Amino acid sequence: MVVTGLGHQKPTFLLTNDLPEAPPPRQVIMDYVGRNRVEHNLGEKITFFHMDCLASEVRLNVNFDLTLTACAHLLYQCFARRLKGFETATPSSLYRKFINTPGRVEIAEGQLNVIFEKRSHNPILVEAGFERPTPPILWCGGLRLRMLFP
Repeated sequence: MVVTGLGHQKPTFLLTNDLPEAPPPRQVIMDYVGRNRVEHNLGEKITFFHMDCLASEVRLNVNFDLTLTACAHLLYQCFARRLKGFETATPSSLYRKFINTPGRVEIAEGQLNVIFEKRSHNPILVEAGFERPTPPILWCGGLRLRMLFP
């Protein structure tokens, strides 16, 4: 099947091996569009998280890498939902504005303090409640994590 008008300059050629009976052309196109959307979404995640080993010959590695990539993307989405105005931000934007931030770590008074340098996006993190201490972190000797913003 040859289809035009899908947003590409050249026509799209679709081949199907649905036997014994091929689905109607509309269903073939809808399946293609859905698959393309999933592949594009995965491609964005893989590009940002630098998981370029999908060409690996070991199927287990590919599945594991893809799973970790999807998990990392989900964590970024959860983080973004807490930030007012950044609910739909891309992982690369969140990384640039919030994650890749200089600071220092100190242990004092039973707390693990992460002290961030002054940045324009710090008030958004404070508003989202990131300055509140966490419950004790058992694998860190029971210390509580506290993020401090100037």
